[in-house]
Amino acid sequence: MTIQVKLIVLWTLILIGMILHFNYHVSEIFYGIDVTRPGAIGKVPIMAHVIKNIFYHVPLLIILSLLYINSRWYKMAHFILSLAFTLANAEHLLGEFKQDSLDLSQIPLLSIVLVISLLINKTSWDYYKIFYSKPIRVKDSYSKSLYSRIAHDQF
Repeated sequence: MTIQVKLIVLWTLILIGMILHFNYHVSEIFYGIDVTRPGAIGKVPIMAHVIKNIFYHVPLLIILSLLYINSRWYKMAHFILSLAFTLANAEHLLGEFKQDSLDLSQIPLLSIVLVISLLINKTSWDYYKIFYSKPIRVKDSYSKSLYSRIAHDQF
């Protein structure tokens, strides 16, 4: 399995975790629990849209970009984004412990999502450094051209 495929699977698992996270909140309706946010006025705040765009759409864009972009700057940007997602996931998990009552569905789910985030960090760092860690000496222009095509998946 290539490193890009590993990252795509891990980001897909993050998305599944986010969908389950939302589903767990909404499913409380079936037990008569009011899921309305305190102070809600019947209009979704703009920050709620921003958060949804970040945590749902950015991973989709990351998955797409992993399929088509193979540059050094992208790999570093991907690593930095993965760190930001891990920090957000850790903060959210810690926030669950500050609630009045512990949600015995959310805590295991958010713990799993945090572990997946850490795996993305590690794999993303490996993705960044793997291509640049082994210097290759190229003897002639044909080999250099061939090597460049192999390195950038242009076959």
